[in-house]
Amino acid sequence: MLNERKKLLHSYYQSHQRNLSLNILRIALIYLLLSISWNAIFLMLEVPYSRANIYFLLLPFFLLLIMLAANHKYKVKPIVMQHMVNLFLVFVACCLYYGSGYREAWGYFLAVPILAGLYGNLRILFLYSTVGLITMFTVSYIDPLVKDVFDAIDLSNRVLLYFVLGTFSYLLPKQLNQLYNNQVSMIINSMETTIEQVVKTFIISIEAKDSYTFGHSERVSKYAVELALRLPEFQDKMRLETLRLSGLLHDIGKINIPEAVLTKPTKLTEEEYELIKTHTIVGGRMVEKISGLGHLKPGVLFHHERWDGKGYPTGAKGLEIPLEARILSIADTFDAITSSRSYRPATSTTDAIERLKADSGTQFDPDLIMLLDEVMMSWRRIYKEYNEDLTEFETLFDLT
Repeated sequence: MLNERKKLLHSYYQSHQRNLSLNILRIALIYLLLSISWNAIFLMLEVPYSRANIYFLLLPFFLLLIMLAANHKYKVKPIVMQHMVNLFLVFVACCLYYGSGYREAWGYFLAVPILAGLYGNLRILFLYSTVGLITMFTVSYIDPLVKDVFDAIDLSNRVLLYFVLGTFSYLLPKQLNQLYNNQVSMIINSMETTIEQVVKTFIISIEAKDSYTFGHSERVSKYAVELALRLPEFQDKMRLETLRLSGLLHDIGKINIPEAVLTKPTKLTEEEYELIKTHTIVGGRMVEKISGLGHLKPGVLFHHERWDGKGYPTGAKGLEIPLEARILSIADTFDAITSSRSYRPATSTTDAIERLKADSGTQFDPDLIMLLDEVMMSWRRIYKEYNEDLTEFETLFDLT
């Protein structure tokens, strides 16, 4: 799965390439219209201020109209547009060379590497700089325009100048790529900050409904991350971040549950329990509809599934359950056991670990349970830190 940064960069790059191609074509259209009008006026007035061949100018003009119409109708892919535009530029340079009547018309070919470099793609730059150079060399050699003046020295100097501009254009991709990365990084950082704020707001909203679950989401998130760090699948920082956020929002659907049900000190009725079970579906739908949080849905929706298929909401079993959800299930249960509830006291971390092991292969993924001994120390450290913070909080506000 592509991470958000790569997807955003790819989307931004594709959009930029399409807009760049269209802008080049629009500028070319304006230039051709101006050239045709300018030279047509002089030819109609029969004044000696133009040697242009209007037909050579009309040819690329009509071709350009066809290209714009084709893109409007078929939405040509950005990479295809790049090739079309660069081939068109070489063609325009040839038409201007033969149709402008300008003695230095070979200079139009110098625009080819400059415009190709704007795409920020070294392959495109190298390919069309080479095509432009070969075309310029060929037409200059076959038809030098000015007889008895053009020689091998002129040709070599043109090639040298072309190489100089081509080399200069090589610097453009690096600058453009840096610009892309800087802009995407700014967007991503802003988005991540916004997402973090949204997540914290939801956590406060959830835990405000039940004082017994204060800090639950953060602890579950930390327990899950510590367990995931032992797995090769979570060496990717973006996937680990997805798990962290999934842990923070795994109970987001409980916003939909009345406080009387969440804090009930006695056993829930069957109807109340069924209502509690809806929080996974509600939570999955909520994160799915929030921009930037859709990738958290697997963990939020499936964290109450069981390895033996007796969980909810879908009854998925074994490896059918997303890995993030299997990890969160263990972390969520551990924190629930080691936390006080309105209907029972907390259990020690040692007893909680043993209870998790006892349910290996039934409620929990046995491969993940095998890692508990490795994470036991870090889990105890998290448990101690949060319980000290909770005690300090309760003392400060006289809640005990």
